[in-house]
Amino acid sequence: MNETTIMLTPSPGVKPEFLATVEPLSMKSSSSQQQQLSLPFELVLDGYTREPWSSGMNNDVKDNSISWKTAYLLSTDGRNRLPGFLKYLRDRKKACIAKFTDSTASTKAILVVPFDPPPIPLEQLPDGVDKNQLMYVKYLADERVLKGKPPITKDVEQLNHKEKQIQQQKKIQQQQQKQQQKQQKQPQQHRKQAVIPQSISSTKGIGGGILGKLMGAQQRTDNHLDVVRKKRRNNDLAPDLTSGAAGAITSFRERVATDLEKFKSDKNTFVTKVSISLAALTNEVPIDERDKVTMDVFKYVVYEQVEELGMDRWVAAKEPTDFVDEAIIAVYKEGHVPADVLEDLNKADVPDEVKGLSRHIADTQSKTAQRKDKRNSEVIMRQNAVGEDNVVVLNTNKRDRRTLEQIQKDLLDESDDVKRSRFD
Repeated sequence: MNETTIMLTPSPGVKPEFLATVEPLSMKSSSSQQQQLSLPFELVLDGYTREPWSSGMNNDVKDNSISWKTAYLLSTDGRNRLPGFLKYLRDRKKACIAKFTDSTASTKAILVVPFDPPPIPLEQLPDGVDKNQLMYVKYLADERVLKGKPPITKDVEQLNHKEKQIQQQKKIQQQQQKQQQKQQKQPQQHRKQAVIPQSISSTKGIGGGILGKLMGAQQRTDNHLDVVRKKRRNNDLAPDLTSGAAGAITSFRERVATDLEKFKSDKNTFVTKVSISLAALTNEVPIDERDKVTMDVFKYVVYEQVEELGMDRWVAAKEPTDFVDEAIIAVYKEGHVPADVLEDLNKADVPDEVKGLSRHIADTQSKTAQRKDKRNSEVIMRQNAVGEDNVVVLNTNKRDRRTLEQIQKDLLDESDDVKRSRFD
């Protein structure tokens, strides 16, 4: 099946839209022109014209140099868009055109959909073909013929190919000559660099003008740029993952992954511990890169590996240690986590509102206990005073209404025995 998808551009600069999927129709008595018609996989109708050669009734019989090929294209997509498109062309009396490269002749071909096609020969149509789904087209393999230029023959193509080869050879020779001239100039530039300081010192007192000095400085700069190589930036180098801070992190990740793989494969072991010694891990790291390898980085590596290998079923908890640069992380399998570890993990997940509520409850309970103790002490004091007649305890919470001067004066007037008795 030689099907072609036809796209239609509604207006200039707009993305083409789908029109129809067509294939050439073979008549019962098909002509040679229809048999030789070959279209690309996709064709875009993006132009309109009212030129005389675009008419379907005019096949340029007077001009023997133009030989059009005609054919009928049958729509096979079932969307029934061709009738509306052909009516649009008839109402405006203009033809639609599409230009593409002909694969057989390697030229710019043109396809025309005229607005006044000839009558459809119904007696030549194959059985079961709907005439409303047919589109008459004209095809020209080389559009240069329309502009009055001769068509491109095989001899002309060979001449053009030879001219292109000659031009390419000339360009290659020119490039080679330029490279040789540069290579010859390089030793001369080295000599100039050695002579430049002497010439500057000798001509320092001679005034050459501002323009002369500027031109000389520019020439010296050009010579230096031709000789001095550009330094390679550190950013252009690929990062080395086997040395420095990156190497330390990579080796630690591999070691942790190996240990956890063994722990995963051992069905009799339910707890393992990963030790982190910052001094040992950063021993071979340069001093200027040690700020990149901190304890938090290594702990993150451990938690990441636990999450990947354990598939969110393992629990990792940090155990207390005596040193800041050392850490031990215990890894538990599912169902073997101690209760205290779970409690500590859950505490870390408690929101601030719940923490504030728990503090408020604790404060309320402590104040209630203080009030209860105070009541008990008062009851005990009353019970002790029941045996004495006419004894009443008053002003147990009496406020001291003396001024600071009176208190200081009373303290100075007290004897040493009274002072000692206050603390007994």
